[in-house]
Amino acid sequence: MVEYREMGVGQRFRTGAGRLNRILPALLACSLPLSTSAVSVLSLCILLLWLLEGKFTQKWQAITANPVAIAVLAYLVVLAVGLLWSPDVKAGLLVLQARWKIALLPVFLTAIDTNRRSFYIWGFLIGLTAAMLMTYLAWFGFLHYSDISQHHLTHNTFHVVYNPLLAFGIYLVMHEAVWGKVGKGLRLGLVLLAAIMTFNMFITEGRAGQLVFFVLLALFILQVLAKNRAKAVAAVCLLVPVMFYGGYRLSPVFHNRVDTARHEIARFHTDPNTSVGQRLQFWCNSWQIIRQHPILGVGTGGFQAAYADINHELSPTCVATDNPHNQYVLVAAMVGIPGIIALMMIFAVMFRQAWVSHDHWRRVRFAFPLFFLTIMLTESYLKVYETGFFFSLFAAVFYAVPQDDRQLISGQSGAGEPAE
Repeated sequence: MVEYREMGVGQRFRTGAGRLNRILPALLACSLPLSTSAVSVLSLCILLLWLLEGKFTQKWQAITANPVAIAVLAYLVVLAVGLLWSPDVKAGLLVLQARWKIALLPVFLTAIDTNRRSFYIWGFLIGLTAAMLMTYLAWFGFLHYSDISQHHLTHNTFHVVYNPLLAFGIYLVMHEAVWGKVGKGLRLGLVLLAAIMTFNMFITEGRAGQLVFFVLLALFILQVLAKNRAKAVAAVCLLVPVMFYGGYRLSPVFHNRVDTARHEIARFHTDPNTSVGQRLQFWCNSWQIIRQHPILGVGTGGFQAAYADINHELSPTCVATDNPHNQYVLVAAMVGIPGIIALMMIFAVMFRQAWVSHDHWRRVRFAFPLFFLTIMLTESYLKVYETGFFFSLFAAVFYAVPQDDRQLISGQSGAGEPAE
């Protein structure tokens, strides 16, 4: 009897851990635009509760039945195998350690509730809105601390992360305004929120976010007018340039960022030590590494030393780096063709999953990989802290297979609520 009662307590404890772990990812999503410390603590709590909950056989079946999880794990395996030809295994282990953010995808995948995807999305939008309100407080002169001012609305280089997250948040809000099952009043509120967020995009400084904003805007227009492809293409060709021109003419910040980028590209060969010039130099030097090691790269962890040698030879007056600010270039330089194939397979699988899905989030499943494929042109965003967590968490939210569907796939019958 005592043993039975103890087993009952243990079972209740594990069940409680699982239930709590359905909630914490929403808090993690909310924290992404606000606090890296909160993100770290919450992610570790989710991992701990995931371990305490148990059910590892069931979780393993869910992970191995999910194509996106398999693709991400395959990418991590390629990076691990890259240690075999790395000139610096210790540096390679540090590279793998830094990928712990995306390695949590299987944990998130089996922690979330697939019937409450909107719960996690609204958590993210609440956090993003709070971060946006802080930029408006700075813009109106009510908020001053550190380097935040009316002319620089985000802390240090946080605009590199903030604007891409803002761009995806705008897409999500517009998606719910058009296709969400909401009342007329809330729909109008979502349209107003999307307008406020769009205005914020043009008063903050993140060029990667501004670039992907236009890409997602084009996708959104195509999705809205999907029944008439000719009209959709015409609308994209008209509205996107008009939006860009309007932002360029009306926003001093956007105007300055575009002109600065154009000016720095024009004088790259005479003065590469600028924001855009350094990126171009990183890419040029990294391309030399790829040319010298086209098949397997220099190995996981070998990029920094290889780049230092190339930089000393070709551009000794420029700063060396361990990050070429381009996910594709970094992966190709480290693990060559296998790495690029593994990386691209992640997003190919996501597009495939979007194609075969038919629920409310089908359109978002197309937007998510397109979002990352775009921003990774300008930064190694799977390496960046906030966007690494954003990738692993929302890849789980969008591509997790509902439990009843997994049971059907495995030939079992099971009851469950329909997924959103």
